[in-house]
Amino acid sequence: MVAPALAAGLALAAGWAGATGWLGHGWLRDAWVALFGLFVPLSGLALHTYARAERRGSALAVLAGVPAVVGVFIALMGVDDLVLRERGVEVACAVREVVSRVETDSAFAPEGQRVTRTTVYDHRLDCPPGGPALLTREREIAKAGEELRLVYDPRGRVQPERATDLHAWGLRSAILLAVGFAALLGALGALTKDR
Repeated sequence: MVAPALAAGLALAAGWAGATGWLGHGWLRDAWVALFGLFVPLSGLALHTYARAERRGSALAVLAGVPAVVGVFIALMGVDDLVLRERGVEVACAVREVVSRVETDSAFAPEGQRVTRTTVYDHRLDCPPGGPALLTREREIAKAGEELRLVYDPRGRVQPERATDLHAWGLRSAILLAVGFAALLGALGALTKDR
């Protein structure tokens, strides 16, 4: 029952430590976050779920791993929103220009090379001192000359977001719901045994 909450908590803590700079910068930070935010929690959940299912013989114990994994991913993805809510600064910026460009990513597969092209939009901004100068998104969120209300991290560790795009309690509720559902299935699995 405790394993899903521990896994989601570890993912959230690793993401938070990465966003606050405790885990270094650049690729080193990303490696630590991947290790302690994804690999360790998911491996722990897999081992816990396997051991519980093996011991109790319950399919519910196995099913408990699914929402627990979802909780881990939601917790890790929600770190940026939590950081911006905690220490973000809201500013009104003028959009000077919007430039679209195509990014190409290629990967090799057994069938051959696969090329993915994505159009991204660079929004060049005129913000108050300390605010972001550039915001890149996969869609155009404002036109040149418009005002854009952003929340940015003064430490520069988290990407800025539109003030209206922060998830508030919805994201936290999703984490709690996924972890709670996993704990419930785990508890039911511990109490029952397949026949």
